Amino acid sequence: MKKQKAILMEKVQLKNGLTLEFWDESKHLVGDRWYVGVRAMVAIAIPDETPDGFVEDHLQVLRNKLGDKVYFQLLEERNFIPEEEVEELKKRLRDVFLKNSLTYLSHPDFSRRFLLVKSEEAYKKKLMGPEYLEKFLEDLKGPPSNQGRA
Repeated sequence: MKKQKAILMEKVQLKNGLTLEFWDESKHLVGDRWYVGVRAMVAIAIPDETPDGFVEDHLQVLRNKLGDKVYFQLLEERNFIPEEEVEELKKRLRDVFLKNSLTYLSHPDFSRRFLLVKSEEAYKKKLMGPEYLEKFLEDLKGPPSNQGRA
């Protein structure tokens, strides 16, 4: 099956200055059936200076492996959806995500808390071994290179 590009559906500016992006990763399966995937992503900058409350070694694991950003992301997906229901389902997945997560993502301290937790987890995974760290970091990496702008 041919890999289709993910398409940016929408950007939502959050009250805390972050940007929430919705990506459509849907693809045709067979006949009139579709895989529907909607990914919500928020890029979070990794600061150059280690903020108060952070352990430098923990944050450095993320910097070394991911550069200057980590990503909060959640993929909502459904399989074997009739073609006539695809657009409505994408809208519904987006709306449910916003209803359930907008307050959390918009919190003024969201990026700090997210970075603190993920840097601590990354350090623990590093101590367990490189394969554990690599698997953990997959969810924090940026968008795949096959994504395009709408």
